[in-house]
Amino acid sequence: MRITILGARGSIPTEGEGMIEFGGSTSCVLIEAGDQAVFLDAGTGIMNAPDVGTKQISIFLTHPHLDHILGLPFFPYLQQKNKRIDFYAKRSGTHSAKELVGEVLSPPLWPCRADDYPADIVFHDMALPVRMGDVLVEGIASNHPGGGTVYRVTFSQRSVVYATDYEYDPPKASELVEFARGTDLLMMDGQYTRDELEGKRGYGHSAPESGIRIMKESGAKMIRFVHHDPMHRDDFLRRMEAEAAELYGTDENGSGDGIKTVAFARKEEVIIL
Repeated sequence: MRITILGARGSIPTEGEGMIEFGGSTSCVLIEAGDQAVFLDAGTGIMNAPDVGTKQISIFLTHPHLDHILGLPFFPYLQQKNKRIDFYAKRSGTHSAKELVGEVLSPPLWPCRADDYPADIVFHDMALPVRMGDVLVEGIASNHPGGGTVYRVTFSQRSVVYATDYEYDPPKASELVEFARGTDLLMMDGQYTRDELEGKRGYGHSAPESGIRIMKESGAKMIRFVHHDPMHRDDFLRRMEAEAAELYGTDENGSGDGIKTVAFARKEEVIIL
């Protein structure tokens, strides 16, 4: 599995001085496995999607908040005639997956509708698990206003758990612990510091302390914190990262090949499992 972090910023895209190392593009992670290219979320990071060759493209949406779907109109593969793109999203109230996208891709918010693009977008009202070739996508409900999905993507006995936009709540956390049991990579919401979180209960996000707890209890082998607050600059995120590594309790905090065990997701970081 090849995992590319295309966007790890939360809430709104950012740019400028001090926003370089961790990037300013919103949520999007690409997982390449076998003949599949699986995009988790379609934030502005999806605009920088690399060449995936002939792999079958799928997009799995965690939830339809704008920062997770804002990049879809600029997804380069939408411009390829007859290119099939499978789009999966959980129904939201009476809205189907196609209707959710249609809320964004339609006038007056946007001049083009999904059907106007050359690519062939096939919409799926998601019913998990989904198997695509040798890739298995499973999910559980996230703890986030309006709902959401935590995904687990498995291929050849390797797995990634993507738990962005998740607010840690002890009575509910046991489900995530079991869902992430033994995963190779846990991608976990870490938007706020512990002090910031005190004034933002109910916003649907967590502090790194919660992610470290989930990691230890689930036996996850590695963690990347995602959904960086738009006000947190590179130096601030490096301090948060160092504190999280200290909580994890390892001196080396990494393998011999230089891959950190505990880290905050960086712009276009690539992890091979």
